[in-house]
Amino acid sequence: MKRILLITAIMVGIMLPSQAQMLQEKFGADYVFIGKGNSDNGNDISFEKYDFRFSIHKKLKTPGRRIFHTFNYSGVNIDYGSTPLLETDLKNFHTISYTFGYARPLKNGWYLTAFIKPNISSNFESSVGFDELNLFGMALFSKPINQKKNMILNLGAIYSNTIGVPAPIPIVSLNWKPNEKWNINFGFPMLDVNYIASDKTTIGANLFIAGENFTLTDKLVYNNETSPIDNVSIMNVGGGLLLKQKLSKKISLNINSGYTLYRNFEFKDGSDKIADFDLDNNLFIKAGISVSI
Repeated sequence: MKRILLITAIMVGIMLPSQAQMLQEKFGADYVFIGKGNSDNGNDISFEKYDFRFSIHKKLKTPGRRIFHTFNYSGVNIDYGSTPLLETDLKNFHTISYTFGYARPLKNGWYLTAFIKPNISSNFESSVGFDELNLFGMALFSKPINQKKNMILNLGAIYSNTIGVPAPIPIVSLNWKPNEKWNINFGFPMLDVNYIASDKTTIGANLFIAGENFTLTDKLVYNNETSPIDNVSIMNVGGGLLLKQKLSKKISLNINSGYTLYRNFEFKDGSDKIADFDLDNNLFIKAGISVSI
């Protein structure tokens, strides 16, 4: 149950921000770096990730309705410091995904955003099997809940074949704009506070989650153990400051930097843990560029 809640937290933390982003963004690119953290067994592990995405938006004939397609590639590089006892190096991983989304207004002030996102995350050392395809999906219903319409309630559900439960898991978040300058998002496990300093500059603070799960196209043996490794799991949780700077009407620079609060890295066989690396906390930085529609 603890693992299910942790994976759900990762997905909600990733998908809720991306839900708003996908409705507004045409192109985006990010670079993420998390500094080295010594594990109990001596490995000094750091991570860097490159992410590129492109979206196509289409308005439908009915007012307020639209669909969008997002194509995404990301690459992760792992620096172990001292190499773990493996048959080969596990340093480079890749994720390829496609998202189909649909948005439309509903009755009584509600607005629906839904999407489905199949993806493959692997080291691609050999051919990829159909069982390595992961499926994510979410439906989110949003509605202003006060007369001023400065507080928006988000209710929905999220589904993934990697969570370990056969049914969708409910999610909830609240967006509050107390005035023209401040914007606060409450939700599990996400929290961010934004202040609009000027027409071009937004600053704030947030909690962030950076999680990955990669399958191995060929199973490996770790430390001469009888159980093989067929996937790698990464978890980083932290908090920090953020800056969004408009460079032009449609192009923005985004920077998020802070410090991790919890880190974990695992070699697994299916859902069974083979080796667990509890890492020291360190600096986190994310920088990227976004082009809006």
